[in-house]
Amino acid sequence: MSSFVNINGTLFPEEEASLPATSRAVSYGDGCFETFVSYKSKFLHFEDHFSRLQSGLKYLEMNLNLTKDQLKSEIQKLLEENELEDEDSVVRIQCFREGSPGYFDISDRSGFIISNRSIPERSDSINLKTVSISTIPSIALERKVKLSNSINYIKATQEAKKKGGNDALMLTIDKNISETSISNIFWVKGNQVSTPSVNCDLLPGVTRSILITLIDQDSELQLIEGAFGLEDIYSAEAVFCTNSVMEMKSVSSVDDHLYKTEHSVFEKLKDDFKVYKEKWLC
Repeated sequence: MSSFVNINGTLFPEEEASLPATSRAVSYGDGCFETFVSYKSKFLHFEDHFSRLQSGLKYLEMNLNLTKDQLKSEIQKLLEENELEDEDSVVRIQCFREGSPGYFDISDRSGFIISNRSIPERSDSINLKTVSISTIPSIALERKVKLSNSINYIKATQEAKKKGGNDALMLTIDKNISETSISNIFWVKGNQVSTPSVNCDLLPGVTRSILITLIDQDSELQLIEGAFGLEDIYSAEAVFCTNSVMEMKSVSSVDDHLYKTEHSVFEKLKDDFKVYKEKWLC
């Protein structure tokens, strides 16, 4: 059965969907996006994803005339067409600038594409390789929103794959740990859970924010946010990554350093996250 996509409110079979060859989405990657999970047509912190999408549009000086409830309705329409309304699946909302090519006389009109697919199978743990591709400094490009052009992440994962990894550990230009190509990162030493601060040129994910809340609420754990070098993570007992699709996933290795993938702190936080998710899905 064909998968459908939603383009500006109209459903098309994926193989029939198209944009003009001169589309700014194709020519420049001019847009922003959000990716999250539909848990049987319920969502975790949908308002946060919508707010970040709106922030991305504002940063790009683009307008999308959809309210939060209207966007939810468009997503639901697609879930039902794809017969995924009763399953867990991935939803991606891609906004793109409409109008003619060029860097001047730029339109503020925006179109959208909503796509939907089953959650992909992934390995049980992550093998990270540190790469030479740095994260983009926030002074050069806003890092708190998801912008469409992801060439630096693509180059980072290409390098990690050549080194034998399945994701890239990226550093700032000052050689501090920042993020992976698709996730935020945490590590454990004793009762301390560390993660790079938002000053480390990272995308502060929705799941990252939830984990920070859960760690702060745990009287037995201490959260440390800051700037860290590779030696800090190399000496950790356990490492894990977070994003909205995989939620939490343990890291088995960073470069030549191996870690416990079933560490008690990680397992406890996974349980806490499950309880939190069940409470806040809506």
